[in-house]
Amino acid sequence: MEGITKVFGSSPESILPLLEAGRTKDEIVRETGHVVGINNAGFEVHAGEVFCIMGLSGSGKSTLIRCVNRLIEPTAGRILFDDPEQGEQDITALDADALRRLRMSQMSMVFQHFALFPHRTVLANATYGLEVQGRDRAERERIGQEVLERVGLGEWGRAYPAELSGGMQQRVGLARALATRGRVMLMDEAFSALDPLIKVQMQQMLKEIQEEVQRTILFITHDLDEAMRIGDRIAIMDAGEIVQIGTPEEILVNPRTEYVADFVEHADATSVITAGTIAVPIADERFRSTGEADGLTRMSSPTQPDVEYGLDDDGRVHSVRTEGRDAELAALADRINSADGTEPATRERSLALYCRVDTVLRDVLKGRVHTSLPTLVLDHEDRLVGIIDEPELVRGILDKRGHADANAA
Repeated sequence: MEGITKVFGSSPESILPLLEAGRTKDEIVRETGHVVGINNAGFEVHAGEVFCIMGLSGSGKSTLIRCVNRLIEPTAGRILFDDPEQGEQDITALDADALRRLRMSQMSMVFQHFALFPHRTVLANATYGLEVQGRDRAERERIGQEVLERVGLGEWGRAYPAELSGGMQQRVGLARALATRGRVMLMDEAFSALDPLIKVQMQQMLKEIQEEVQRTILFITHDLDEAMRIGDRIAIMDAGEIVQIGTPEEILVNPRTEYVADFVEHADATSVITAGTIAVPIADERFRSTGEADGLTRMSSPTQPDVEYGLDDDGRVHSVRTEGRDAELAALADRINSADGTEPATRERSLALYCRVDTVLRDVLKGRVHTSLPTLVLDHEDRLVGIIDEPELVRGILDKRGHADANAA
């Protein structure tokens, strides 16, 4: 998206100079009666990414997603789509026939209130997009059955929507979007009408399906926890403008405005913030060299000086020594080595000794149950990045929020 603006009113183009001059949404509606739905929105969504757009009611997020497939016509700006067959297309410049073909072949939409046909069976609803595409019945039903199996409704093809629960009906809507095999899925508050437990189950199902199909998904939500649970990146909107784009952790740790900081204040930090963010880094001056032995560089822990690590030339840990806690270290190693190799026992016991930089704090906490020794934080080549113990965990959970930075901004 480049500079997408949507103004509702009798003469929307006349409002563009006012927006360029910096007039606010409230000033414009008060003085002209026009409503600014979106003001100069721009972002890029990567192939295979789940891109969440969130904000309070009236922030413009649903208007924005409807501009993507031109259910709502933008007043200004361009929407560029990288089509593998046609090359880059400007969606805002397509004529009616080209737009219809794009919608049928490349885009699908999942609505908040299911939008199922009550007189069609579950299978017929799931295959509706394929029918519009002109696929023959046998092919439609084969693909439809496949996607119903994928969303856990393989036995419900002959049922009607009225016979299904709300969560099941939304799964039909998801199956219908998957069936067309378009590259882009637009999901507008798709799970917000569901009960909390069913909502979480649908979020998990979407994540699992996405691992297989790798669609490009624009997901609209007003639920911060939902956005942080499923989004690769998040765009936060306020009064029609995008005020910040980033990963869930970037937004939680470094909100750019007070509005964003307030928005994320009550988010579950343990499911978003990662070990690499809160670890005391190995380069910290509090790490103290204790010399070299056995071809290893010896470093003492800055948080627990009685713990010493032996590092090779590549920064990998080859030994851990303790003063007076050798029994604890031996018992910890024994618990790890005696694990039967199945999840979650092996992983949780291993987390007592080390974790990766991208391990979320919730999982780090599971490992801390098994030991009082610092947890090693390793990169994906097994090099020591830093360490974590209880003070770092507490600071990470309580303090890694950016109100101070937002105030400064």
